[in-house]
Amino acid sequence: QLEHYLWAYLADPVKEKRKQVKESMDRFYSLVGRTTDFKLNEDELRMIRYLRRNIERFSSLVNRILYSSEKGKAGVLFQGLRSELFEQVGKQIDEHWSEDVVKVDRASAAYYRAKKRMISFFVAAFVALVLAVISIRTTISRGIIKPISKISHSSRLMAKGALNNDIRISSNDELGELAGNFNSMAASLREKIGGLESSYQRGQRVVRELAILNEFIGYVSSETEFETVLHRFVGITSDLMKADLCSILVFPEDGSSLFICNEDIITEESIERLLLKRNEGPGSVLEKQKAIIYNAQEDGALSVDGIRNALVLPLISTIGLSAVLTVMNKNGGFDYDDEDSLFGFAFQAFQTIAFQNELARLAVTDGLTGLYNHRIFQERLAAEIRRAGRYKRKLFLVMLDIDYFKRFNDTYGHQAGDEVLRRIASTIKDNIRAVDFAARYGGEEFVIILPETDCDRAYKVAERIRQALENSPFQITDSSRVNITISMGISCFPHDTTDKEDLIKKADTALYFAKQNGRNRAVLYREMPVAEG
Repeated sequence: QLEHYLWAYLADPVKEKRKQVKESMDRFYSLVGRTTDFKLNEDELRMIRYLRRNIERFSSLVNRILYSSEKGKAGVLFQGLRSELFEQVGKQIDEHWSEDVVKVDRASAAYYRAKKRMISFFVAAFVALVLAVISIRTTISRGIIKPISKISHSSRLMAKGALNNDIRISSNDELGELAGNFNSMAASLREKIGGLESSYQRGQRVVRELAILNEFIGYVSSETEFETVLHRFVGITSDLMKADLCSILVFPEDGSSLFICNEDIITEESIERLLLKRNEGPGSVLEKQKAIIYNAQEDGALSVDGIRNALVLPLISTIGLSAVLTVMNKNGGFDYDDEDSLFGFAFQAFQTIAFQNELARLAVTDGLTGLYNHRIFQERLAAEIRRAGRYKRKLFLVMLDIDYFKRFNDTYGHQAGDEVLRRIASTIKDNIRAVDFAARYGGEEFVIILPETDCDRAYKVAERIRQALENSPFQITDSSRVNITISMGISCFPHDTTDKEDLIKKADTALYFAKQNGRNRAVLYREMPVAEG
């Protein structure tokens, strides 16, 4: 080993190889000094003594070789050291170990002969074993290897996500049972993955619906026009359901109806004819509170204004507003999943619409009578005066007050007084046009704006309201009835004035004149003696 490391160092004198030489020299030195660790004969002891006597010199030579500045000189020193060691140690071996070497040579020859015979035996045995294995493999290949290969191949495909590769093994042994269990596991995974995919798709649909609903609610909170909101609602619903058409038929509490559709080809009559296909009507749909699905393959050719299929859903808000929502012409028709999706979105959206509409109504109406409040009256009167002035039209303002209303309240109570106020509001609404405007001015006073009319008709409207109340006694109890009368004052734009506040003042002046002259009458400001004067 020392010789090997010295050769390596001389070839490439680097620090790492120098370290190897030193370590080898240290082991050599230690070995020579440990004579008591070995059972040595006399000749061996002489050799050890020689080495021990010269070990310091050998160590010095090694150091000179390692630290020589000239590579050629180091090589000469190494050759001298090598020659001396091999000469002395080899001499000892030749003199004292020659017989042992001969014995070893003979034993080695015998060993190699035996080894050769053993190798031949093992080669023959191996060949026989290989042939036996091939024979056994050929025999069991069809019964074991191929089925296992199929199972292994299918398992790799399953790991990659291919779950539709069933294993076809007809044997009734353990492999057949394993293949059957594998197929069952694959079928179970297919079913569970299908369920997860369906759940994911439903979740995505719900998230989309909630996002659309949230956006729509934000829109509703900023838009006060009821019909505009409904137009936006049917448009969003049509897009959500991937349908061509969508309509809504709304029924307010006052018994009227409002129809909105995203396309003009569908009318309220179209929806009524569609419902007749199932012997239904809008009212019965709301009463039963059950969705209806129309598909051409189930209902025959619908042939109702181009409607191929439809999903009809009743909507009823918690504050009394109801509607029939109809989604039409979806590719592939409608199913119960569509019904669930539509209900989840439309119900929440319609509740929002109803509440927002109610809030908007409460903001502009009097809570007791349902008529517009004083603030809205002032805004509307200003707008109507501007319009009448622009188009050179007349405008009449009617102000009315209940006769002896304080006495009535003191006698019969404020609840009866509230009923009287509601009765008067209802009578006013029953006797004016859609373009006319009625509001509660305050207390027991009401105002009516009559645009684009003449003096004669304005007076007739006032008289019709007064007479309707006079001829309908108010029922206090089952056996007690009281006549309610009103006094009315009427002013005209631009005949009496062109100023809004002055128009109100002149109507109030005419009302006061009616009260001072017997009550239960309507007075035109222009016909008052004061006006004439």
